[in-house]
Amino acid sequence: MENFWQDLKHSLRMFLRSPGFTLTAIAAIALGVGANTAIFSLIDRVLLRPMPYPNADRIVFFMNVYPGGSGQGASPAKFNFWKAQTQSIQDAAAWRFGVANYNPGDRPEQIQETQVTSDFFRLFGSSALFGRTFTFDEALPGGPNVVDLSYEFWQRRFGSDPAVVGKTIELSGEPAQIIGVLRPGLKIEIDQPPDVYAPFRIAPNSTEQGNYFNSGARLKPGITLEAANAQIRVASEEFRRNYPNFMDPKQTFGVEPLREVLVRGTRTLLLVLMGAVGLVLLIACANVANLLLARATGRKREISIRAAVGAGRGRIIRQLLTESVVLSMIGGVFGLALGFVGIRAILTISAGNIPRIGSQPTEVSMDLTVVLFTLGLSFATGILFGLIPALQSSRADLSSTLKESAGRGGSSFRHNKSVPCWWWWKWRWLWCC
Repeated sequence: MENFWQDLKHSLRMFLRSPGFTLTAIAAIALGVGANTAIFSLIDRVLLRPMPYPNADRIVFFMNVYPGGSGQGASPAKFNFWKAQTQSIQDAAAWRFGVANYNPGDRPEQIQETQVTSDFFRLFGSSALFGRTFTFDEALPGGPNVVDLSYEFWQRRFGSDPAVVGKTIELSGEPAQIIGVLRPGLKIEIDQPPDVYAPFRIAPNSTEQGNYFNSGARLKPGITLEAANAQIRVASEEFRRNYPNFMDPKQTFGVEPLREVLVRGTRTLLLVLMGAVGLVLLIACANVANLLLARATGRKREISIRAAVGAGRGRIIRQLLTESVVLSMIGGVFGLALGFVGIRAILTISAGNIPRIGSQPTEVSMDLTVVLFTLGLSFATGILFGLIPALQSSRADLSSTLKESAGRGGSSFRHNKSVPCWWWWKWRWLWCC
């Protein structure tokens, strides 16, 4: 530990003696690390972070499967058919996003309304903080106009008043009774966060074929994704027989995990961006390594003296690697700040186009995972660009380097010392005599 502190203090002294080199190296490292930090923040939020739902890995979307791919889109007839496949799925729910005009009289506004079937709240693990969610009968055609408020909308427009349950509000010109306020945390990570939830009225025997909403379910315990797809694919033939004019001959049905549906259009782009910024970091490492190699030429005498007084090659390599790691960690701190600025810039430009973020870009933050990634990347960067210069500098020929330094020192003394010419002639005459 004592040797480490000595190496650390020596590294800081060396950096202060060469401010130009130090600032240039830190800037190169900060740019490379900052770009990687910004893109990793997006990858962590979109691809790595768990979905905020219970048993989220078993939530699936119903899909229309074609030879060239698959796509969302459900009709009432399809939803009723899919919902009947109870041997493999449960909690089948449908939802669609929309807007409503909320008119309390003083401050009318357009709010986000999501129409959902009664199983929606069970599928996504939500319950009411006050009151209740609507029942299956209330979601049938002809049911009463009832709504559940989101927690955020309840706070914003009703001042967190628990007595709001039972009151009637006007939505798009129609009265609707508030029957509950949902607990905070329900976020459908595919669109705008809803302000109110209204019943999505689908008749159980509907044969309507228009595709205008999404639907999903949860796989039953013990049912794998492959097994569910096999069962639903076979069942799709029954749907084709019942509705021959509404299904392509090569079309079948299937299910896909919720995460895959949300991020499949973005995963490739994010991974390509990560590769690009990784290449930027490698270029920065190469540039800093070249700077260290050039700097090592002027440090031959210092390293030779250290070796002459007993420092082994391993000790010298450790000192030089300590310098490079300290340099990269300082650059990493500045890179973390640049990454924060970079992620804010990306979200300002195109937050609405990034899944699992939508209109809530503030949720992408420099959390502990991102900070640890940045610090680990900075440490690895220091080893990467410092190892080759350290190995090369530690192999210097001690004898020749000291002789060369001594020769340069002597010639420097003779040539640089200001001695009048007549003194030189005087001492030459005395020597000849």
